[in-house]
Amino acid sequence: MPKTTKVLMVDDDKMLLDMYKERLDMAGFQVETSSNGEECLAKIHQVKPDIVLLDIMMPKVNGYDTLASIKSDPQTKDTPVIILSALVRDINKSRAIEAGADDYIIKSEVMPADVIKKVENVLAKYHKDVVTQPSVEPKDSVPAKVQNPVVSPPSSIPMPTPKVAPVAPKEPTPPPAAPTPIAPPALSKTTTPAPEIQFEPGVTQKNSSSTLYFLVLILLIVLAGSAFFFCTYIR
Repeated sequence: MPKTTKVLMVDDDKMLLDMYKERLDMAGFQVETSSNGEECLAKIHQVKPDIVLLDIMMPKVNGYDTLASIKSDPQTKDTPVIILSALVRDINKSRAIEAGADDYIIKSEVMPADVIKKVENVLAKYHKDVVTQPSVEPKDSVPAKVQNPVVSPPSSIPMPTPKVAPVAPKEPTPPPAAPTPIAPPALSKTTTPAPEIQFEPGVTQKNSSSTLYFLVLILLIVLAGSAFFFCTYIR
């Protein structure tokens, strides 16, 4: 049975290291990790990885010096190395490629799936077959075969659901009729009383004065007649 492809990843960022280790494990690779260049140079002889993912900015021994040591050692010079760094300048990429790196990947520009694809391409360039571990499903996900299942009796007897007669839907209530307009009361035909004739005060007073004048005149005539009769016949 061929051995599983081994990947040695070197980075001083523990969170990034754990994340990539998990993704490479899920892809079926056998992953070993180191936190600096010095530890990488010691472990590479023990693990004998098929490929190395190497950071540049690390304590103790940086990535450039680590890469130079790998390529100058007869036992490790044929090991493929991919630089996985946060440095984005072209001069950093050129320096790594000149030192023997097979590829240069900028961390902020790739996803773990892209890195896995790069690993497969570089191994293919070295005519190395990528052998991954078969994925094993957790035991909890495999349903157990149960023979002669025993059905336990129900804890309680379900009560029949009472049937409820359907309720007829209510007819919609008709809208209220518009109010009948009330006609105004008819005006009764009544006879308009004739206007009273009123005399002017001046005319009435004039008539009364004339009547009084005639009465006094008559009285004077009577008195004058009486006096004439008395003087003439009584003497």
